[in-house]
Amino acid sequence: MRNVIPTAKAIIKDNLSNKATIFFILIFPLFLTIVFAFGFAGMNHVTQVVATNSEQLAKYLNSTQLFIGITCNNEKEAILHNYIYVNVQNNSLFNVTYPKDSKYLIPSLEAILTEYSTHDSAKVTTTQLPGFTYVDYILSGMIGVIALSNGVFGVTGVGAGYYRDKLVERLAASPLKSYEWVISLMLYEIIITFISIVPILLLGVILGFIPIIGILFVIFLIIGTLMFSGLGAIIFGLTPKDKLFIANIAANVVTLPLTFLSNAFFYVSSFPSFIEILINYQPVSVLNDIIRQVTVYQQLPQPWEIIYIIIFTVLSVFLGGKLLKLREVD
Repeated sequence: MRNVIPTAKAIIKDNLSNKATIFFILIFPLFLTIVFAFGFAGMNHVTQVVATNSEQLAKYLNSTQLFIGITCNNEKEAILHNYIYVNVQNNSLFNVTYPKDSKYLIPSLEAILTEYSTHDSAKVTTTQLPGFTYVDYILSGMIGVIALSNGVFGVTGVGAGYYRDKLVERLAASPLKSYEWVISLMLYEIIITFISIVPILLLGVILGFIPIIGILFVIFLIIGTLMFSGLGAIIFGLTPKDKLFIANIAANVVTLPLTFLSNAFFYVSSFPSFIEILINYQPVSVLNDIIRQVTVYQQLPQPWEIIYIIIFTVLSVFLGGKLLKLREVD
């Protein structure tokens, strides 16, 4: 293990002196964030979720095709998730609390609530609360995308470059073990992931999004980066070393669907219903849910999400460590 830190330092120094690497870990994620935050903000809302303490009202809202009704008794949690919340009393008094981004929907919701009520004296009161914006959603979702792209492209890119430049032959002739090589690569990915999120967080501060950066955020960002670094190691380990271009193709084939068929840039309700389950439970979406819960919603992740990420990370790192070798025999 004594070779891990020196090797990781050498990889970091070597790659951070490369202008192309700097572009992809700093400029490109920021560019992608700005494009989606400002270019697609108006396209994201297909339907608006309305949380209510009335199961009957939730069913009625679902029949309107304008709103998605869900049952919930926690107004604060609903607003944090950017939902409209309707508290129903005696089927005649409707207290509507809504995030500021949903103000334009309130007249339509009021009309639906009046139509739903069986009382002639139905009353609808409305209160606007801050909630969070689509920009906040994009900024927090981009963190998971950075962990994915740095993990997969970082390992395959560095590995291919070292093979192409014959550096792997020099490393193989050294006392460095294969597992030390893999750990060094993953440490490098963790470092560049933390470097990559700095411009995103600074952009968030400029736009008024102040994420809660605590120990849980750091832990899950490290775990997420390891998970996708393991995936990158699997891809590169399976690639014939005389056909390194295959690693780049495979990395794109894996990464692009995981990026754009996730909850990173669009709410899950924006996707066709037949792929919503896939969107919800693929690794980037689960990692983004965890990141959003600890940075935006200020609550603990669901236990199943933690178990999912840990199992996926252990499996990908284990398999990646087995497949990515410096030499045929250690």
